Amino acid sequence: MSEIRYIIFSDLHLGAENSILTHLDPDSTETDNTEASDVLIKMAQCLREVVSKNSGTVKPKLVLNGDIIELALTTTNNAAMAFQRFVENLFPAGEEILFDREIFYMSGNHDHPLWERSRNHYYFKYLESLKAGEYIKDNSHTTNLFNPEKIEVPLLNILLHRYEHLKDYNIYAAYPGHAVLSEDKEHCILISHGHYVESMYSLMTSLRLKIFPDRQTPQNLEELESENFGWIDFFWSTLGRSGGVGKDINLIYDKLQDPKEVEILIENMSQTFTSGTKNTVKHWIEKKILHAILELTLGKLASNERNEPEVQLTPEATEGLKTFLEFYILNHIKEELGGNVPGQVTFIFGHTHKPFQRYMDLKGYRNRVKVYNSGGWVVDTWNEQPLHGGSIILVDDNFETVALQMYREGKTEVTVEDANQPAEEPGAFYNQIESAIHMDREPWSGFSKAVSFEVQRRRKNLALIAESNN
Repeated sequence: MSEIRYIIFSDLHLGAENSILTHLDPDSTETDNTEASDVLIKMAQCLREVVSKNSGTVKPKLVLNGDIIELALTTTNNAAMAFQRFVENLFPAGEEILFDREIFYMSGNHDHPLWERSRNHYYFKYLESLKAGEYIKDNSHTTNLFNPEKIEVPLLNILLHRYEHLKDYNIYAAYPGHAVLSEDKEHCILISHGHYVESMYSLMTSLRLKIFPDRQTPQNLEELESENFGWIDFFWSTLGRSGGVGKDINLIYDKLQDPKEVEILIENMSQTFTSGTKNTVKHWIEKKILHAILELTLGKLASNERNEPEVQLTPEATEGLKTFLEFYILNHIKEELGGNVPGQVTFIFGHTHKPFQRYMDLKGYRNRVKVYNSGGWVVDTWNEQPLHGGSIILVDDNFETVALQMYREGKTEVTVEDANQPAEEPGAFYNQIESAIHMDREPWSGFSKAVSFEVQRRRKNLALIAESNN
């Protein structure tokens, strides 16, 4: 039998009111992160049943692939408490621990400050190791894909180590991705949150190239991140936690799912911020410029992947994914592996909240690349989105990969999905995982009921919040 070696989560958004893994007060839209949600409890039990089929002594590594805790739309204490509920259910005291002691964390856009804090903490420790007068290297914005530096995530490790039985477990940051290579160097698993597949997240690069068209585009992930990290941190994390302003930013996020509301919002903002200009021509120019900037930001945000319900991945995002893999990731693979490109590559990402699996033909790779999206655990709109849902990605010791699709909106039955399906017969790993699922009994049936209830509740809450603020 295959042994599960990697378990990959993304987009849990722990602490956010629209995450079905966050506990809500029974009679309100407010979160209560002192308790675990029923969905989280049942999900952990389901995962335990699957992993318990491992017969060897090597524990699977847990990989947290971005937007695990919500640092854009809730406060730090809420996110921290929700993360502790996650830890308590996946690492319960008094039971055998499922995972390896080394946990990897790749930040996304909603938890990007975790990476910033982690890399700065690592840099400060490096500075402390130097003698006076020694040469000082610059602080890096990225890690190696393969064998990344041991960069601890201080906030999460502090929370993890509060539990006595987890004192020797550690969470390490890798950004913006992490890769695993087989011993024969023929199989490779690439993992990244995936926010750079959308042009919105490289906005500063786009603006720079529009203003200075003779400038060169970023040639690697380090340059791409160094140009855009401040923007990602500001709009996608810091701004949403800025007191009263943050509360209104949250309202803007809610309104962005309605194109008419976006048009009104952009027009009002561009008019308000230029209203002090007395000169009519100058006022018209300033308003036009600001309107264009807001369309590039808020307008782009309104048309992002999560608000495109009819397709798993829009043509624009598909091109963004190709650029990310064919240029940025491929360059890093070649640099770190001495020009070698593994024959069998699987890429795993999240971010879009719409799980899928497919093969893609990509330039520079020796064979078609298997691509898995792990979806998300939040309800983004008050209308049902059948493509939205959450998967847990599992990788075995032969580098075979399947998606344990826990739910889609309107479809709460847990299924196993594989990029090989339906053209090919399912493999042994697929059959092994499928045999562990029993929807007619606990915890699977309880998970399904809990998901159905919480998804409907979150949709109603979104509608109530938007209506109360109109």
